[in-house]
Amino acid sequence: MKKVLGLLLFIFSFLFIHGQKFSIEGKVSDYEKKTVENATVYLIKQKDSSIINYTATNKEGKFSLKTDAVSESSVLKIDADKLVSYSKKLDKIEQSLTLGEIILDKNQISDIEEVKITVSPIKIKKDTIEFNASAIKVRPDSNIEELLKNINGVEIDNDGKITINGKEVDQIMINGKPFFDKDGKIALKNIPADIIKNIQFTTTKTKEEELNGKTPKSENATINFNIDEKKNKGLLSKITAGYGSDKRYEGNAFLSYFKDKTKISLIASSNNINSQGFSNDDVFDSMGSRNSGNSENSGNKSKGIRKSTTIGINYSDVLSKDVDLDALGINRTESNLQTASKSSKITFLPTNTLKTDSENNAENISEQYGFNSSVKIKADSLNTIYFSPVFSTSKTSGKRNSKSSTFKDEALLNESQSYNNTDSESNTFSPSLFFSKKFKKKRRFFNASINTSITQAKDNNLIQSQTIFFENPNQNDIRNQLSQTKKQTNNYGFNIKYSEPITDSMSINFGLNYESKRDLNARNVNDFDENTGNYSLNNINLSNSLEQKNNELSPEITLEINKKKFNLWASAGIDIVNLNLDAIFNGKQYDLEKKYFLPDYNIGLQYKISENTRLSIYNSSNYTIPSAERLIPYVDTSDPLVTNEGNSNLKNTWSNSTNILINNHNVPKGINYHVNAGFTYNNNDITNYSYYDESGKQFITYRNISGNKMANLGAGFTKTFKWKDNKFSIRPRASFSYRYNKGYINGQEFTGNSYTFSPGINLTYDKKDKINIKPSYRINYSFSDYKNYSVENIKNTYQTFRLELTNYFLSTNLFFGNDFEYNTSSNIAPGFKRDFYFWNTSMGYSFYKKQITAKIKVYDVLNQNQSVKRNITASYVEDREDLILKRYIMFSLTMKLNKFTGKKKK
Repeated sequence: MKKVLGLLLFIFSFLFIHGQKFSIEGKVSDYEKKTVENATVYLIKQKDSSIINYTATNKEGKFSLKTDAVSESSVLKIDADKLVSYSKKLDKIEQSLTLGEIILDKNQISDIEEVKITVSPIKIKKDTIEFNASAIKVRPDSNIEELLKNINGVEIDNDGKITINGKEVDQIMINGKPFFDKDGKIALKNIPADIIKNIQFTTTKTKEEELNGKTPKSENATINFNIDEKKNKGLLSKITAGYGSDKRYEGNAFLSYFKDKTKISLIASSNNINSQGFSNDDVFDSMGSRNSGNSENSGNKSKGIRKSTTIGINYSDVLSKDVDLDALGINRTESNLQTASKSSKITFLPTNTLKTDSENNAENISEQYGFNSSVKIKADSLNTIYFSPVFSTSKTSGKRNSKSSTFKDEALLNESQSYNNTDSESNTFSPSLFFSKKFKKKRRFFNASINTSITQAKDNNLIQSQTIFFENPNQNDIRNQLSQTKKQTNNYGFNIKYSEPITDSMSINFGLNYESKRDLNARNVNDFDENTGNYSLNNINLSNSLEQKNNELSPEITLEINKKKFNLWASAGIDIVNLNLDAIFNGKQYDLEKKYFLPDYNIGLQYKISENTRLSIYNSSNYTIPSAERLIPYVDTSDPLVTNEGNSNLKNTWSNSTNILINNHNVPKGINYHVNAGFTYNNNDITNYSYYDESGKQFITYRNISGNKMANLGAGFTKTFKWKDNKFSIRPRASFSYRYNKGYINGQEFTGNSYTFSPGINLTYDKKDKINIKPSYRINYSFSDYKNYSVENIKNTYQTFRLELTNYFLSTNLFFGNDFEYNTSSNIAPGFKRDFYFWNTSMGYSFYKKQITAKIKVYDVLNQNQSVKRNITASYVEDREDLILKRYIMFSLTMKLNKFTGKKKK
């Protein structure tokens, strides 16, 4: 542990001490002696045109390009729209240079020293950085993900998360539009690199920021790939079919036709190996998605064995010069998910502990249809309308068996077993309308939006359960019931906002938001009548109905200041809430009416410390209203082992959060780092006030408690080395979190302090077209101490080592991939395995101009894959093991066929 901390401290010390030594400065003007803003200034190596560094001119046309000493010939180049480019050859850079005023001509080539370069590799357009795809050297058969991997400042980690200069990418576009989904995984894996003209990086914008040209506040980034006009008509296709042991199979197809602004795409997939199908890795296929459930980042999506079939079609087009169809999509998904789990849960009480062992297995079959559309209508140069309707419908049927036993000091308190058979269906319609109006005065605009969501759902649930209490047999609970539930939720929202500029950098916004929500819930429970053989005996205690109306009016005022060095905004508002509730529980009528006046505020600062370093600070405060179920003082006995009771005296929870982020990207040095810190404090937190009786049955009501807080600190560093065809990256990471939690257990107040420290390191070595090695190690150390508990502290250490190795032979036609992982946990309950090995391997050969690939792969070679994880909370520790996919062998064939044409040169 000390060695890891020492390494991290050394790296950050090295980073801050070693900066860039020299600068090249100048001023850019046009042929009329007017300053040129946002001209792209970049320094490249003469031998291969690789970028050393780049910047842009400011409002005065001045620039300062930072660089280290350069011992080989380089070229300084300046590009600006509608002006002749400037080039200057530099034999060596051993000191700072001042070039004075540089004038870009309009009609004739300047007589300054020039060097011929085929393409301009980079352009800077305000908040957008654009890379010329032809200047990025990748294999002819590469996809667009390979383009990203060869751009300095872009990182793609083992889980596929993309960051650009420290910003996480949350949206990937093709020709400015989503390609099926915003995360862009389908596009990254299936669109070839050789049809792309340029790649644009920009800060992610909201619809308001996009249509009104406002400075974006997001800390995320968007990537847009523009297709070359010469290849703007074509067909992309990728079809895979595979079959293996244990009747495992997969089949998927991707087809996309595009012509100018028109794009029609089709995806289809069917498999029983938990695969998405159409966004798989070329070497590891779906095995790279880590169906192992032991990973610290694994969620419920990796548990169980799923058989699924998906088909979807997406269409986008420019219908006219004023009507742009961003997306029109229809999809159908059918799945069968089998799950099974066992768990051992230790609940801490002031004087003793309770141990609950449980097992569950379930099967769920679902069918879902979805429709989504979005269209932008430009009424004129000042008015824009954006309309986006979404509709989905689904049907689900499922069966579930479960059993549990609770012990106190080895004495059995209760046993429970149950069977559930459920059929449900739901329909959701969510249209949204956004209107934007600009004015002739710059930065004055008006926005209005209407958002609606209507959801209807119903389900029938057959329940057969038996719960035995050994200490008090009078509490024994035997059920054979049919529960029928109907729900309807209607949401209507209206928002208006007006922005008025005060100065050239300051503006004030006035906003008003109105939201109306109505919930209708009805639950009818009937017991089985042995005399009639039907479920006809109404159970009043478990049947209920609820109608809830929420009307919320929220005026808000925001002040924004946008400077070249910083963006600052502060908003304050008040939520005026009117809550009405009519309900029947346990045969009793409950009426509730409350009004709230809840202030909130939000402050943000984005500061440009230097050309490469950004500081972001956010602080916000808000109130949260208790849910209706917690406010109504009724007794809920729907769970035989847990009885809940509401509390009408609950107060609103107040929360205050502060987050600080510093990120730095140094493209020429290949260095990125970030440091983030956060703190949250809650007042009047709503927590469970519970106790257990002598039979182990839990009774819960709710109380407010103040003083809960949470703090976190994280840091990451990346250094990339490049030489010839070699690339090596080192990525140490570390995070620390602290949580102070107050609550109640068995009628007594407790306090808990939880600490988690998680350092790790990722390494990547890539020799182009030869070998790729990705080792990584991560350790998660957690410690918790308690007061007023039967235990004083709990410790656990979880470690993961992973190695991904890919070799290429015969000019990359033959590849051999191995993906290995080792997991171990220091403290876990008896009956659960502490450690295991997980190994996937794949071998493939491409032929017929790499259009066909034959592949054999083995998932979980050692047949040790498992999902065991320890979850530590303030009131219990749970060890859980889930059913997941295990070893199979599969042979597959993949065929790619891409054909392109485009505009002919005049």
